[in-house]
Amino acid sequence: MADNFKLQTVLNHRQRLENLAQQKLADSLRRNSALQHQVASQRATLNKLQQELTHRQQTGISVQDLQLYRLSINRQRKDLQALIEQADKLHREVKSNRQLLAEAAQDKKLLENLKEKKETEQKYQDNRQESATLDDIALRLGKHSL
Repeated sequence: MADNFKLQTVLNHRQRLENLAQQKLADSLRRNSALQHQVASQRATLNKLQQELTHRQQTGISVQDLQLYRLSINRQRKDLQALIEQADKLHREVKSNRQLLAEAAQDKKLLENLKEKKETEQKYQDNRQESATLDDIALRLGKHSL
């Protein structure tokens, strides 16, 4: 092949963009997983606190302790709500990163297809040129033998 693929630099760039998109998606998935564990832990803590309060109410609790439990439960609920909002935001980020990765992969695939097409065309042209050269040689040899 005499002619290199002229868009190889662009194809390399598209590959780098796809790699970056993969890294961003992996990072956001990792953070999402960690946040989901935090949400689960926070829910478990809140449930435990509510169960303790219920148990203490059945066995007898001072008004001061009751207020402390309720304040603690309310704070846990607010923290849990904040984590859930963070998780929703991160979920949207994961979705966006998946879309970016799909687009980057599609862009790269289009260039790869173009490259394959150009290589096929070049091989066809090379074969035609080789056949024409061989035909010319055969004709010249045939004229000399007469």
